[in-house]
Amino acid sequence: MQSCIKIRLKFSCIIGILPFEREKKQKIVLKLTAKSEEFLDYATLCAWLESAYKKQKFKLLEESLEFIARELKKMHPKLRFLKITVSKPKIIKNAKVSAFLKINF
Repeated sequence: MQSCIKIRLKFSCIIGILPFEREKKQKIVLKLTAKSEEFLDYATLCAWLESAYKKQKFKLLEESLEFIARELKKMHPKLRFLKITVSKPKIIKNAKVSAFLKINF
């Protein structure tokens, strides 16, 4: 059985390298597309993603993407494709900044 899911998740967490970003939570938008040879439970993944971001308090968006990809592959060894985008929609007025990672395993 192949599983293919898309998630779009919004929450607030500590993320960034600037002093104010280390003190005050900010809204992020996380988009994830995943394909696996095994079942992927989107409810469990949503809860885990939000928890990971809140616990880790990443400094760089890119650092967060690498961590998430590495941990998801450990949790789901049959993961075959992953695309993750993390955005900070309110960090710069009139701009939405994002970073993404796309991997074929």
